[in-house]
Amino acid sequence: MPLKITLAPEEKIIVNGVVIANGGAQATLSIMNRAQILRGKDILTADDAVSPASRVYYVLQCHYLFPDRAEDYRRTAEEFLTDYAQAAPSGAAIVDEIRKQLHGGQAYGALRTAKTLLAHEREILAHVSETAKL
Repeated sequence: MPLKITLAPEEKIIVNGVVIANGGAQATLSIMNRAQILRGKDILTADDAVSPASRVYYVLQCHYLFPDRAEDYRRTAEEFLTDYAQAAPSGAAIVDEIRKQLHGGQAYGALRTAKTLLAHEREILAHVSETAKL
């Protein structure tokens, strides 16, 4: 059964590493076979990967989209995950889940869990910001 994706005008999607932009009105795509797919709202650019959690997300995104270089990206992800866990021990359970998914060959699952890591980081930064105001 094909996967149907509806793209809004100007919305982007990545399919197997290729960026596709809808240049017109709403469009529906049918993906007929297995592919690495990310919608525009889930894409993080290298320029936006400026925090520890966003670097984890970005490298996991690359791991998912470019399976021919997956091992390089996995090693880098491991380094970034170690750095994050050391800097924010309260995120250890999330880091462990991402590692488990990576080692289990679940690249997309690891990427989705990295969104939880991004939320964790926002929570920590908000707490630090509130504490600084006191």
